[in-house]
Amino acid sequence: MELAVGLTEQGRVYVRRSDLERVARKMGLTADELAARLGARPEQAGRGVRYIIEDGWSLVLGKILELEERVSRLEGRRAEGVDFDQALDAAIRHSAGPTGYAPLRAVRDYVASKLGLSEAEFVERLAKLVVERRGKYILLEGGDEKIYINGRGYGYIKKTGT
Repeated sequence: MELAVGLTEQGRVYVRRSDLERVARKMGLTADELAARLGARPEQAGRGVRYIIEDGWSLVLGKILELEERVSRLEGRRAEGVDFDQALDAAIRHSAGPTGYAPLRAVRDYVASKLGLSEAEFVERLAKLVVERRGKYILLEGGDEKIYINGRGYGYIKKTGT
């Protein structure tokens, strides 16, 4: 999504109305609603209208800092990828019954809270790990609550070897 901005003679940031309308439509908003969110006010410019963003530099710098924080979080999650199997093993040990099987939902809840993963991210990493380390984990179908991996519903997991 592109939004062309410019500078007035006084150094204030502005957006053309046509650009603002195009972006607003993509977001499901009106140009006036988007302008309000940006803190912009309309101003006549020749035959057209442009929106002056009152605190434009703060808005731009704020967005840059927000993006930087998101990137840092994503890089942190990527670094924690090596800890996924350790967190998984700890969750299985913690939740396992006398047979060694642990309810997969409890394991997922533990690992997801420990590493800050969504359910989809957990399932994706678990599926990848089970394939990479074939024989280290056993997934058992059944149970009241299932997690679906490759179209099959599993309810329990057991760690077999090292």
